[in-house]
Amino acid sequence: MNNRQFFMTIVVFLLVVTGYQQFVVIPRARQAQRAAQEQLKQQQGNAAAKPAILSEQTTGIVLEAPSSVKPEKLTTLSLPHADITFSSKGAGIKTYLFKDVLGDVDLTPYEGTGYFATLPQVDFTEAARTKDSITFTGDLAAGVTVSKKYTFSDTGIHHIKLTFTNNSFQNVTLSDWSWNFGPGLATVKSEMSDNERESKAVYVIQEKGKKNPTLKTLSQNTDQSVQGWIWAGIENRYFLTALIPQEWKSGAFAVEKEKIGLQKRLGGILGESELMGPRLQINVPSQVIAVNTSRSYESDFYFGPKDYNELQKLPYHLDRSIEFGFFGALGKIARRILDTFYGWTGNYGVAIIMITILIQALLFKVTVMQYKTMAKMKKLQPEMAKIQAKYKDNAQELNLKVMELYRKHGVNPLSGCLPILFQMPIFIALYNALRTSWSLHGAKFALWITDLSSKDPYYILPILMGAVMFFQQRSNASVGATDPVQANMIKYMPIIFTLLFMNFPSGLVLYWLTNSLISFGIQTFINKKLVKAS
Repeated sequence: MNNRQFFMTIVVFLLVVTGYQQFVVIPRARQAQRAAQEQLKQQQGNAAAKPAILSEQTTGIVLEAPSSVKPEKLTTLSLPHADITFSSKGAGIKTYLFKDVLGDVDLTPYEGTGYFATLPQVDFTEAARTKDSITFTGDLAAGVTVSKKYTFSDTGIHHIKLTFTNNSFQNVTLSDWSWNFGPGLATVKSEMSDNERESKAVYVIQEKGKKNPTLKTLSQNTDQSVQGWIWAGIENRYFLTALIPQEWKSGAFAVEKEKIGLQKRLGGILGESELMGPRLQINVPSQVIAVNTSRSYESDFYFGPKDYNELQKLPYHLDRSIEFGFFGALGKIARRILDTFYGWTGNYGVAIIMITILIQALLFKVTVMQYKTMAKMKKLQPEMAKIQAKYKDNAQELNLKVMELYRKHGVNPLSGCLPILFQMPIFIALYNALRTSWSLHGAKFALWITDLSSKDPYYILPILMGAVMFFQQRSNASVGATDPVQANMIKYMPIIFTLLFMNFPSGLVLYWLTNSLISFGIQTFINKKLVKAS
């Protein structure tokens, strides 16, 4: 398999997978989601007729219905890393305006009760605040109150304390309640087009027999009981919000997908489709609160970017939220090398070029082997064409004659595939390392490239990459030319790859461009050397 066959395989695979996901899997999933949501709303409507805060088993305590519904009141706490707005309905985080290096990002723009909301039917009022904390209180019934205190820390690990207090004359039983997340978690502008696919409800658990905790994705429209989880929440490519319980046990996780807006398909050519976001509920079982006692639920929480280096410094294994894919070990090595090169240069673009050169140096021998094989096969194309024409009706004889031709000229076709076996895992690992690297967000390279995590605004890098591929395929144009289908695929390969890489992060395109330039240089050198030798 030569480079062109490798590229053709990747393109066909990507086109098939993308088409199947876009026109089959996603529409079916959304149809099922809508049906499940209607059923859930009906169930919620039936349940709404009953008191939802104190159990019917409560002795002598009845939650009185308010004479009028109070309007929602919003309260904002400004911190160095974010401006956080809380809702009086459940004291949840209604707006989390993250202060990003490229401008403020609203991570919670969608309608809902808010993140970490509890008892949204209760009206909370602000009771106290400091520069890094805020406390809300609410009434459940006569003599029964609830308070909720958020405390924020510079370390990144924050704290919530929810306290139920019974100052009535009888024991009360608190009904089941939940911590609410979502719907959806937004991200930076450059990643919003992929955010629906990247947004997931997840949890981390330490499984028996495994050294490190495991990140698991919660399936949608299901209730799932999980024991011993470390943290749970919602994530996307660049951000994470996670609740970390402290000495209390939860009930089931409830996950559903909700419509959070509309998005245009292919710039509006194919109309609009529903934009879906995950909603997670962490349910807490009912609890008896004795007279003149309190019951507290304390949790740490995280709300911010998935910076691998910073998350590794924090407790609770929050770094498990960053997935490096199948070749994860290689991806982590690539990330460390990239950070080392950045430490030397102070420029992630230069660091990407350096790691590309390093990879090419490590694979130099197998790359030379590959291009030598390609050059020899190109030289044999006239004889190969004659054999194919002569034995076109006898496949067995054709294969024998082709093998004889290869043996005669010392060509081993498998040596052309060997470099790909080495390159593929490294490419996938580096792709995942660059794709999930928060360090590249807002990182400048040079001139017009001011954010290596977003696409090239002028598409110069992908066009240059396509041009290099064009000249590279021209230099070896006759390989595979006897197959019209493959020849056409090879002909349009630079255009296909240019279009494919248009919206890729510019850091990844820079890697591929550098890799292509080095490969083209090696190929040109080998071709000239073999021409002189002949």
